[in-house]
Amino acid sequence: MDANKESLALGYKATIISSVSDVTLAAVKFAAGTLGHSSALIADALHSLTDLATDFVSFVSLKISHMEPDEDHPYGHGRAETIGTAVIGMVVVIVGLWLTWEQVIALEQGHENRPTWLAAAAAAVSMLIKEAMYWYTLAIGKKARSESVIANAYHHRSDSLSSLAALIGIGGAAMGYHAMDPLAAVIVGLMIVHMGGKITWDATQNLMDSGLSREELEELHRIIDAVPNVLHHHDIKTRRAGRDVFIDCHIQVSPRISVSEAHNIAETVRHDLRHRAPHITDAMVHIDSEDDSEGGRLYHDQRALVEKALTETLAHYPDIRLAEDIVLHYFLKNLVADIALESENEHTLTEARHIAAHIKEKLFETGIVTEINIKHHLGIWKKSNDLPSA
Repeated sequence: MDANKESLALGYKATIISSVSDVTLAAVKFAAGTLGHSSALIADALHSLTDLATDFVSFVSLKISHMEPDEDHPYGHGRAETIGTAVIGMVVVIVGLWLTWEQVIALEQGHENRPTWLAAAAAAVSMLIKEAMYWYTLAIGKKARSESVIANAYHHRSDSLSSLAALIGIGGAAMGYHAMDPLAAVIVGLMIVHMGGKITWDATQNLMDSGLSREELEELHRIIDAVPNVLHHHDIKTRRAGRDVFIDCHIQVSPRISVSEAHNIAETVRHDLRHRAPHITDAMVHIDSEDDSEGGRLYHDQRALVEKALTETLAHYPDIRLAEDIVLHYFLKNLVADIALESENEHTLTEARHIAAHIKEKLFETGIVTEINIKHHLGIWKKSNDLPSA
């Protein structure tokens, strides 16, 4: 089973187990709260019932987020899980606000409950089961890298805490402080609102392309530094899309290597990031021939202008032609041209030098070339422009 299918299977398993426990606990707490005269426990039961809605959202978002990329979604469907998580958080907030409002009204009207031991026992059992479900679902969510499953885990934790609040309220009411039961229900509602708000906030941050943590970024730096022939790297940007993480980065390589070698180095960086860093889905690696992290003036493509100037100059020498394509090296403040020439006739060293000097003079007159290397069958000459670099 591949990692994607294993993650989906784990998420489904955790969601199904959560659904079964939520239905069972909601029914038990509602019955015990009604028979045991506890509004706090009834509120807790309704809280558990909302978990069914979030379980459904988690199930659907899991299924969509694990779909393969397609023409309309080339980066996959990972954000479906983030959206599902945000929905879960908003549902939790709404339920918490409703429960809080209901119990505030009950307090204002002076309702006093006298809960029985049945309500206390149900609250205690619910608290233990929900805490166990929190740890189980959290572990599955982290293993499956599922936002919605992790959100469901925190929903279980809010259930556990609300059951604890209900238990305290029931205990206080049993000791004669009858207002403690509805007061505990208010506390339960506020806890639910807080938990839902946190879930929604975290999901919203991911929808806004939040990046990796400082510790995770340091790991990326170490991986890139370990790749041979990467001279420097900078401008690392990361963004989350549900369970997926995408990276953009710049690497500096030697300016004199071939395009294919530079590409191979970039692909090595991409491979190592995907396979050595946790949870990296893909990386876009930009190749630099020098450190441009400070910025600077970049050249537009000048090949046509250089070729035109060279062609016009070579028109004076009918027996000389290009032996291979001109190679241009673009730097932030320099443009270097490598030119290879061949001749149908023999030339003396003095003649070859004169021809090379003439070609360099005409190319320097364009104002864009700052260094020229001319290779001829009689030898190699190199001359830098005496004018200041542009």
